[in-house]
Amino acid sequence: MMRVLVVDDSPVMRTFLSRTLGMTGIAMSVLQAENGKQALSMAVEFLPDLVLTDLNMPEMSGDELVMKIRGNPELKSTPVIVLSADRSAGRPEQLIHAGATAYMTKPVSPECLRTRLLEVIEGKS
Repeated sequence: MMRVLVVDDSPVMRTFLSRTLGMTGIAMSVLQAENGKQALSMAVEFLPDLVLTDLNMPEMSGDELVMKIRGNPELKSTPVIVLSADRSAGRPEQLIHAGATAYMTKPVSPECLRTRLLEVIEGKS
């Protein structure tokens, strides 16, 4: 069973993403963190198969989380999908260059999330 860590400072968004992941039809357990600092600690402890993170969060942003994951020998190959409402030009490329596996804009549909998850799992992203 796939382990996914969902990171967002909004409890409503974490619940939405967890439910959306449940609707993908992929067998997984979902852990939740409310910021990058908490997520990094959980990632080191639980070694998730995938991290799904927001960008703008208190204590540690999604950008910082991506860099910390890439800098950790146990986590550096863990796929990280960044979800954000930020639609500014060049932002996805910046995050991919910084180590994110994929970038998706919110809101995200279960179908799009499932497609992206499968691409990431199969190494096509």
